[in-house]
Amino acid sequence: MKFNQTALVAAVTFLFTTTAYAHQTLSPVVVTANPLGNDINDIVAPVSVLGGDQLTQKQSSTLGETLNDLPGISSSNFGPNSSRPVIRGLDGDRVRIMTNGGANLDVSSFSADHAVAIEPLLVEQIEVVRGPAALQYGGSAIGGAVNIIDNRIPKAAQKGTDGRAEVRLGGAEMERAGAAVLNTGNGKLAIHADAAYRQTDDLRIPGNPLRSSAIKSGSRLQNTNADQQSGSVGMSATSDHGYAGLSIDSYKNDYGTGLFESGSAKRINMNQDRFTFAGEQRNLDGKLGFLSTLHGSMSYTDYKHDETKGSEVESTFKNKGWEAHIGGTHIPVSTALGQLKGAWGIQASESRLRMTSDHPLLPNSNTNTKAFFVFEELAFAKDKAVNFGARIEDVRVSALAGNGSESDESGAKKFKPFSSSLGYRQNLNKVWTATSNLSYTERAPTFYELFADGEHHATGSYEVGNVNQKKEKGRTLDVALNYKTDSSRARLGAFVSDFSNFIGMVSKGLTTAPGSSNPSCDHAEEAGLACYNYQGVKARLYGLEADGRFPIARGVMQQASQIDLAWKADYVRGEDRTNGTPLPRISPLRLSAAFNYTQGRYSSQFDVRHAASQNRYADGLGSTPSYTLLGMGASYRTKMPGLNSAYWFVRVDNLTNEVARNASSVMRDVTMAGSRAVRVGLRANF
Repeated sequence: MKFNQTALVAAVTFLFTTTAYAHQTLSPVVVTANPLGNDINDIVAPVSVLGGDQLTQKQSSTLGETLNDLPGISSSNFGPNSSRPVIRGLDGDRVRIMTNGGANLDVSSFSADHAVAIEPLLVEQIEVVRGPAALQYGGSAIGGAVNIIDNRIPKAAQKGTDGRAEVRLGGAEMERAGAAVLNTGNGKLAIHADAAYRQTDDLRIPGNPLRSSAIKSGSRLQNTNADQQSGSVGMSATSDHGYAGLSIDSYKNDYGTGLFESGSAKRINMNQDRFTFAGEQRNLDGKLGFLSTLHGSMSYTDYKHDETKGSEVESTFKNKGWEAHIGGTHIPVSTALGQLKGAWGIQASESRLRMTSDHPLLPNSNTNTKAFFVFEELAFAKDKAVNFGARIEDVRVSALAGNGSESDESGAKKFKPFSSSLGYRQNLNKVWTATSNLSYTERAPTFYELFADGEHHATGSYEVGNVNQKKEKGRTLDVALNYKTDSSRARLGAFVSDFSNFIGMVSKGLTTAPGSSNPSCDHAEEAGLACYNYQGVKARLYGLEADGRFPIARGVMQQASQIDLAWKADYVRGEDRTNGTPLPRISPLRLSAAFNYTQGRYSSQFDVRHAASQNRYADGLGSTPSYTLLGMGASYRTKMPGLNSAYWFVRVDNLTNEVARNASSVMRDVTMAGSRAVRVGLRANF
């Protein structure tokens, strides 16, 4: 534990360091995750933002791995090709993934082997809300929300032509990737186009798979290569007061899952097409009654993927649907207590899932949702504010007969989830701010939690839903201290979430509530599979999060040089309080530190990431040992003929060739961190 103690002492020491250097300042960041569009430092809910050079350095082939180093966020990591973010131990349909605030209607939340249909290379900014974001985004954000921001529908006037192009090569998967973005316009009409490709080989690994259904050849994990393409075209009419536009985008991905069945590789061939319309009108100043701004969007998604074994298609998933929302902010109102600002929104969506297979795990299903939310913030003074909000939903989940699943019966379940929150922000002095947020959230059960009945090939288990499932209900308290100067920042936070009804997969062998057994588990025993029932239990998750960045030295090698320390620590513990067992796939204590050296256009980094062992597990895959990963990188910004700037970067990961298994992954007995590898890239802006 010597490393843990040293890292912790270093983090605490730098947290309370008050020396600041003006050499490099931290710019304010405005986030859309808050309905009022506040600066990140004025938001009560814990939010992380990735953008600019930091996003370029962290970009991976999957969204989960791109965000994995942020505080409180791990990844589902089903190999190198499929990985969703896990927020505070919660994943799947408790974490909502969106593009520009709109739904991303793939089926990645249903199973960890289903990739998120987003190409990180084309992203401008990523915002992550840790903890309940159900108020603005619905019950599927009961654990958090990830908002992907791009410029596919231009929001601001574009005069002339600009863009960027990027290429990268290397890594443990021998990535060959490229992307190009073009923006052009005449000040009134703005046009955007982008395209990206990515090809990878089988992942090089430093250890051995533990599952017999995975195959290692030499130092590579077979059947983990991938071939991805994506692109879009969009345009909008813009003015000083808003925009209105549309976009069409497409995403294709043919990738290996890392698994084999009867000697045949199991792969997924995915395709998604999406059409979106969006608009906003700002600076209304009461021209439409009490409204200050008005915005809305509507998107239609056509998603499909085939799951193959060798050359045979074993199953097909199709999901077609739409989502629409309209909302805005009202004119600030002066009251006896202070100024009142607020936002509201109306949302509706429909998704139609169809599954084709010889033995479908799921029946065909439709999900329809309607919702309304309101959010208000009252500023008592410049240094203190309270906010409160509420959301009411109407959810209908229908099973449709016809695809031959074990639960091949038609029927509908209706739910009316309600969520509310109360937050407080207090500036203690010029650099310290205290925040607290109390929320109550409800989530309607999903189609698979209600109607699943069959073998889930990705996990090797038999899953059984419960048509009598009740709403998931939880309360969360977040408290934090935030520190910020022109060149330094830090955050210390703690949270606890109590669920009176938490829908989890409970092993048939555990003591369960009366009447919760399901005869379908007899089919699992006949097939020699472990059987899990989707069942409501009492649960609790709690933890700590801390991160920061401080300058620690200046003028080390030259007068203009500076060394900064960026650090992070997080810890989550999850308990099934009904059965007295841990919640599955919870990441352990994690600590990291990165020393960043900057001198003019040059920067370099040396980083250390440590994860403790995780001996609390509930999925039969066993514990994960502790590991320490070392990495280093460098970048240089310069000018090239015909370009505004060029950004060169190189990165070496896993310097010591450590075997590192991810405790939050259902594939941790197969996949691991890649071997020591070098990745290089160039991003050019024109």
